[in-house]
Parts: sequence; structure tokens; C-alpha cells
Amino acid sequence: MIKKLTTTLAVMLLTGSTMAATPRVIPVWPHLNVPAAQRNNKIVDNHSIGYVDLHPILWPTLTLFPAPEKLANGCAIVICPGGAYWLEATSLEGNRVARWFNKLGVSCYVLKYRLPQGTLPPGGVPWPLQDVRRAVQIVRAHAKQWHIDPHHVGVMGFSAGGSVASLAGVHWLPGNPDAVNVLNHFSTRPDFLVLGYPVISMIPGITHPGSHNNLLGKHPPLDVEQYFSSELNVTALTPPTFMFYAHDDKTVNHQNEKRFYAALKRNGVPAKLIEFKHGGHGFGLGRKGTDSTRWPKDCARWLKRMHFLP
Repeated sequence: MIKKLTTTLAVMLLTGSTMAATPRVIPVWPHLNVPAAQRNNKIVDNHSIGYVDLHPILWPTLTLFPAPEKLANGCAIVICPGGAYWLEATSLEGNRVARWFNKLGVSCYVLKYRLPQGTLPPGGVPWPLQDVRRAVQIVRAHAKQWHIDPHHVGVMGFSAGGSVASLAGVHWLPGNPDAVNVLNHFSTRPDFLVLGYPVISMIPGITHPGSHNNLLGKHPPLDVEQYFSSELNVTALTPPTFMFYAHDDKTVNHQNEKRFYAALKRNGVPAKLIEFKHGGHGFGLGRKGTDSTRWPKDCARWLKRMHFLP
């Protein structure tokens, strides 16, 4: 499997081809140079009923869903599925969403990020944040081959994946033109964020306890909780953001979305927040029979207003 993934990446770098009907999977860290690699994470393929098909994650990957050639408009989205930092709902909040956005001419890249283990790795940067930063750099580095506008690269996340995406938006790294690794020449800052019923805060009483504990542990220092609470780290350079959630979501406190939205507005960052009446939590493209099914079209209209879509 390792040899197969490495070979796939090598072929893609040489040919620039991502237009195959079957999505390709490439490693996030070329040559398997994974910082502080883990060997015991799990991935879940979320079908219409329940969570099934658990598999170990040996390394983070990107699954490529290029837009059809006739529709491609240069916009790209890295998608981070949710799962409380314990698992990843890759079908419900990844592959299905990618295929929907493909119809708009958007190329999508579903990220299987390493899951934390209730403690920060050496250096203090959680594995999911390391992985989403690198994913953005990979997309930008291959913008020409993959027919991407390097200034139209967004990050989308659902639930705990929304935490990953929002952290990418507030704790991004500028490009370093003198870096030895070419990928580090590119900024990790997303050009926009799309957050579905996201976990934003790590502050007790607001955060989702499971996500908090799986990311930081049960009793981290207050300054650590504050640093990884995206609503407390918004600046004028935080990317424009589209957010949505359902009023009847009993899993994630609505203050997560509302406080992040308020912080964006205070800093002059373009933002849109939509509350649907029904949908609960974890509804992906929308729960059938509820108004939550409207969010993809609402998001598309927002992306057009922001000039990320034609």
C-alpha cells in the first residue's frame, strides 16, 4: 500500500493528471515524511445508516475529486470531515459533499487527517492542523497541473472538522520563499472557510466535551484552551467565512458559531451565518425533509457574491 501511494503521487507530479473517473488518493506528506507519525487512528465510512468499516489510518491522505473539465472554474476546497476528533465521517461529510461541489465546477480534496490522542505533540501543533496546512500547500503547489486558481483555495469542515478548518483560518503560516521544501514556499492561509455545525471553542461550557478532550485532554492549561479556541484568535486577516447549523442541534452549543461569527464581524471579515430550523447534528448535505438541505445552494450563492465562483 505504501509503495502504491508513493507511486501514485509520483505519476501525478510528472503528468499533472487528476481527471480520472475514480478519485485518486495521495499522501499529504510526500515520501511518507510524516511528522510524529501515528499508527492507531481510525477512519469511518459513514453510510446512510450508522458508522461502519473502521480501518486504521497509517498516514494522512488527500482524496482528489477534480471538477469535470468542462465545468472547472479554478475554485478548490479542502474538506475536513468531522467525528469529534475520534473518527472521520468521510462519506457523509467528505466524498458526498465533494461530488456535489464538483457539479459547480469546484475541485475538492477530502482530507483524512491524523487524529489526536488527547495531548499535543512535540512542538505544540496538533496533527490535524499540521495536515490541513500541508493539504492547502499541496493544492497551491499543483495549481497549474490541477487547473486551480491558487487564490481561490478554501477549507471546509464539519463538526470537529470545522475545528480543523477554523484553526487553519486563524493559525495559518505565510509562505517562505527561502524554504528548502518547495511546498513551504506557499502560504497555508485558506482564501475562504465553509463551516458546517462546527466545533469552534475549546472553552469549558461552550466547547463540545468529546472534541475538547480528544484534542487537548481533559485538563489542559487555560492558555492552551484559549489558543485553540478559534473565536479568540480572529484577526482582520482571517478568511471570509460561511457558516451554518441547525437550531435543533443538541450536540454542539450554538455559541460556537455565534461567537466566531461575532468575532469575524468585529474584525471586518466578510461572514455569513445561517441557522436552519431542523437538521440536528451531523447532517452532511442536509437531512432529508428538513430546511437544512438548503445550505449547499446558499453556500454557492455566497461563493459567487464573494467572487470565488463565476
